[in-house]
Amino acid sequence: MKKLLPLLLIPFLVFSSCKKDSKKQGCTDPMSLAYNSEAESDDGSCTYPLSTKKALVFKATGTWCPPCGSWGEQYVNDINTQFSSSAEVIAIHSSDAFSVDVGNNFLSILSPSGVPSFFIGLQESSGGYTGITSLITDELNEANQVSLANIFSIENNIMNIKVQSQLEESFTGENCYLAVYIIEDGQVAPQEVGNPGSGVTDPNFVHNHILRTEATGSTFGQPITFENGKNLTELNATLAPTSLWNYENLYVVAVIWQQNGSDYRFVNLETTKI
Repeated sequence: MKKLLPLLLIPFLVFSSCKKDSKKQGCTDPMSLAYNSEAESDDGSCTYPLSTKKALVFKATGTWCPPCGSWGEQYVNDINTQFSSSAEVIAIHSSDAFSVDVGNNFLSILSPSGVPSFFIGLQESSGGYTGITSLITDELNEANQVSLANIFSIENNIMNIKVQSQLEESFTGENCYLAVYIIEDGQVAPQEVGNPGSGVTDPNFVHNHILRTEATGSTFGQPITFENGKNLTELNATLAPTSLWNYENLYVVAVIWQQNGSDYRFVNLETTKI
């Protein structure tokens, strides 16, 4: 009987071990993009935003504007090359087929001196490309106050977007807004090029960084609050038909703004592409 006792215990031990392992593993932090609502035990898979400061560049442009298609486009290419993923360009079109309400709202706020014009945040640049790079560098040298990460998916004509953000550098996050801009690359449409009055049109011009819409329907987004310094926001945006927008070329730029009276200050952004 003494010899049989250890053998009788073996099935019980095996059963107990299997029961422990049956708990579903995953991320249990609801403020993480990796959160799994079915997870019973955290397995260390939760993800959090990297603390990286970035700059937002608005370009006021129009397909009817020859300099927009020449040196304006060259400036954008140079920004993309020089600052790589540290500066995000958003093209706001004026009085052409790519014009949208949120873009027109921005133009009324920015009051550009002409087109093309470049803004770092809401500050207009002067002094040519050197002036632009100087303002971008100043922005990137600012301490990062909010870190962001985001993901999105598209089903039929609905884009589901999740934005994860967390406070940095003892920033309180008061009066902050989260805006989620949907941008498109790769639209081919005629563009005036050369000098003003040249009358030269490039019929195969590729337009990138086009501001299509803002996911909440508001220019500066919606108010955001941080619980223990963190926030996870989920949004659904209705997209235009595929005959107008190429869904494969859409991407998301999530921006944190801070309101001060009637003014807004750019804080930080994160870009996600498919």
